[in-house]
Amino acid sequence: MFAVLTELTVRLVPLPESVRTVLCSFDTVEHAGEAVSRIIAAGLVPAALEMLDALTIHAVEEWLHLGLDTTAGAMLLIDVDGPDAATTAATERVLDVCRRAGALEVRSAENDEERATLWKARKSAFGAYGRLSAGFYVMDGVVPRSRIPEALRRIAALAREHDLRVANVFHAGDGNLHPCILFDEREPGATTRVLDAGGEIMRVCVDAGGSITGEHGVGVEKREYMDWIFTKGDMAAMQRLKAAFGAGERFNPCKAFPTHKGCGEVWRGPSTRALGPDAYV
Repeated sequence: MFAVLTELTVRLVPLPESVRTVLCSFDTVEHAGEAVSRIIAAGLVPAALEMLDALTIHAVEEWLHLGLDTTAGAMLLIDVDGPDAATTAATERVLDVCRRAGALEVRSAENDEERATLWKARKSAFGAYGRLSAGFYVMDGVVPRSRIPEALRRIAALAREHDLRVANVFHAGDGNLHPCILFDEREPGATTRVLDAGGEIMRVCVDAGGSITGEHGVGVEKREYMDWIFTKGDMAAMQRLKAAFGAGERFNPCKAFPTHKGCGEVWRGPSTRALGPDAYV
């Protein structure tokens, strides 16, 4: 919300000696999620561990023709880095875990060009969504890694319930979900349905033992969900802190904890209620 840095200590980390990149396909997101849990449980910490679901795989492949397995229900994109010998051994352990979790296919990059090709699938996902829909609403929530399969099942059920398409591409290694709700805001009522579904997706994350944001913060969009994860005492303390150090609404105005009532009409979330007078200091 607002901060002044008076001192900053950093640690310089050398670039890794080597990086191995693999792409593993699975028949379902549940099996891919199980592989994620097993990788972490085995004490392995990949430099990157990303998941793409079937809708994302199809969108990217139809656009870029990277040779992705379009029969897969999900894929894991995994980077392992470190000293040469350690990287090779760790990669083999990761692949063994994935195979035992039901991997259908394992694709390993042999050089930097192939690494770039595999990562293009992940980095191009949001551009590919633009070919499927006039717009999309990107969510940001987090769940325990062991609850990823359950959360994805519930999100898929919500998509069916609201008659919406939801694509998933996210940081599976830390449970940070990014469901992307595809829609056309020109369609009457579409935006309301999307916001309603978005609120319910956030509730799924909280109910799974997670939170309403994994990396992008609360801002205006999710401020009505704060009381899902904080007590009234917590909320009051944070509001007073913002009032003391946040200089009113001159910094990040109306974000997270509005300090004047004029912010109440800025955002009406999925519940379609404006923030009430109790929300202000």
